[in-house]
Amino acid sequence: MSKSFYSWLSQFKNDSTSVGDLVRDVRFDKEFPRHSDSRKYLRDYLESMGACDSTMSIFEEAFSHYEQDAKK
Repeated sequence: MSKSFYSWLSQFKNDSTSVGDLVRDVRFDKEFPRHSDSRKYLRDYLESMGACDSTMSIFEEAFSHYEQDAKK
């Protein structure tokens, strides 16, 4: 994938959606792996930070869209 998940996610920073909330949260996290495009690595990171189940579901949905966009 040519663009990191964080870079792709940033396009939603002004959205009034759960994905918009996610990007705003990760933007404040200085340790978030901004250059990663690995679902497992990012999932492990979020889990290690104590992300709740709803956040993990939002992440999974967003990552699926990220993968679909990367195939275009």
